[in-house]
Amino acid sequence: MSQTADQTGGTFQILDYLENPYPLFAGLRQQGQIIFNPEINAWLVSRYEDVHTILAQPEIFSSRNLISPQLSPAAFGVLMQGYPWTPVAIDSDGATHQRFRSPHTKGFSAARTKAREEGVRALANRLVDAFIDDGHADLVSQFAYPFSLETILNVLGIPKDHMANVRQWGRDLTDLLFAVLPEERQIICAQGVVAFQKYVASLVEQRRANPEDGELDALIGHQLPGEEPLSIPELISAVMGFVTVGHRTTLDECGSVFALLLQTPSLWRTVSEQPELIPAAVEESLRYESSTQTLTRETTQEVEIGGVTLPAGARVVVLLGSANRDEKQFPNADVFDIHRASNRHVAFGHGAHFCVGAPLARLELRVALETFVQRIPTLRIVPNQQLTHTPILIFRGLQKLEVEWDR
Repeated sequence: MSQTADQTGGTFQILDYLENPYPLFAGLRQQGQIIFNPEINAWLVSRYEDVHTILAQPEIFSSRNLISPQLSPAAFGVLMQGYPWTPVAIDSDGATHQRFRSPHTKGFSAARTKAREEGVRALANRLVDAFIDDGHADLVSQFAYPFSLETILNVLGIPKDHMANVRQWGRDLTDLLFAVLPEERQIICAQGVVAFQKYVASLVEQRRANPEDGELDALIGHQLPGEEPLSIPELISAVMGFVTVGHRTTLDECGSVFALLLQTPSLWRTVSEQPELIPAAVEESLRYESSTQTLTRETTQEVEIGGVTLPAGARVVVLLGSANRDEKQFPNADVFDIHRASNRHVAFGHGAHFCVGAPLARLELRVALETFVQRIPTLRIVPNQQLTHTPILIFRGLQKLEVEWDR
């Protein structure tokens, strides 16, 4: 028997659990029903089966217009100086979603991804060259960040001249959309977003005049039959979102997979001696420490899910990080096991919104590990450091990962 949507029990402060959310997730799963959390005004879905069901039904659980940060009037006034923010693939459904997604279907095919491997590997080696003689590094800032960002810029065909600015603008965008910020920081982030918008607008105009063969050109030139081509504001929003999310998720997962392997030195030795296990280690990291922790949906009609009947318009947050630790789906779910036989994780989502960049992310993570086990097999984590994660509900990633090795 289901309960009605006015019966709630999630009075905890979910944002207080961001450093280690997994005990909270386990408790939610054990309760057996989805729970309303007033702090974020949404129903929390923690079990794998329920998450899978929701993501497979976009006609009932919609992604439309669900990115709506609460901004101060001053920050909103700064944003008014730029271009209007439009829905993109991540927060749209149906034909609108396909207008943004379909240009990338060919660009992220298995063949195109394989063709990028040589360039991705060269980038990884170039970054390692810069610090290998030092004997120590912050693997997040000196490798994972530039590795993921430069890769996505190369895919889009965006010049690297402004990579430092793009990096900061992307952080400003992420913080503005997903973090809880004081007004002063909101204004600074809004200024960064407007600068990002104007930069992308100039790139679009340049590429219209001088087309190349990148994903940016695919976006600019694409038009679905019977649909309008992407407008300038839509192109700007799409490129900004693609760059920011595309590198942020891989950056976070890169730090996580290295930390997981290095915290148990025998695991690092295993993948160093048996590099054929690296793809399985990547998949287990994606499951165990999903860089995307949540996705938000809104019901389009009355529906029962997880033992609760929700009305139309109910806000639902699917906890990917919890679904990927569900004991009913993954035996010994709280164990990081690179020999796991079945690993149907939902780190990249599921259904119509399954991450189009998943093949590239998997390539980057595999190449990163292969590069380090070949070039720095004595890599180890610096002892007695406190590993902390970025305090954002949607993403999970280390802020720093200090490593060292024998020179």
